[in-house]
Amino acid sequence: MTKMEMLYELLDNLIQLHKALYTLATHKKDVLVKGNVNELVAITSQEQKLIKGITAAETARLNVVRELTTEKGFTLQEGTLAELIKLTTSAEEKTRLTVCRNELSRIVYELRDANELNQQLLKQSLSFVNMTLDLITDTPEDDFIYGNPASEGYRQANRTFFNKKA
Repeated sequence: MTKMEMLYELLDNLIQLHKALYTLATHKKDVLVKGNVNELVAITSQEQKLIKGITAAETARLNVVRELTTEKGFTLQEGTLAELIKLTTSAEEKTRLTVCRNELSRIVYELRDANELNQQLLKQSLSFVNMTLDLITDTPEDDFIYGNPASEGYRQANRTFFNKKA
């Protein structure tokens, strides 16, 4: 297998891994809306596995790109596909690399948008939980309005369902 074939295989692998991550992100949105914590934990675990795979594939891709450019007598600054496309002389390879780069970029942008939406949903859920906790743990103000400040019952109004300090 040539280095270019290895690169194409790694790029296809990266595209598939990112597509799987995007699928999980869209599923995560539905889980966040439903509020299913157990399924959210399972999705997060799957995402971590995919991210490890993406990291390994990206490292391998970078190594192959560096080896390819070293063979051609060039040095890369960042090891990006755009740099490799500029250095490639074959029109067929340029076209195939450009298609892979565009597909990977498209998926990454879609993934970024899905993750931003999920982040907003998480913030809304967290603010709802915080508001609910504040309602449960705060003392009712009516006790202060209608109570006698000199009586013992008035001082016990600070009792709540939950101890905030715990």
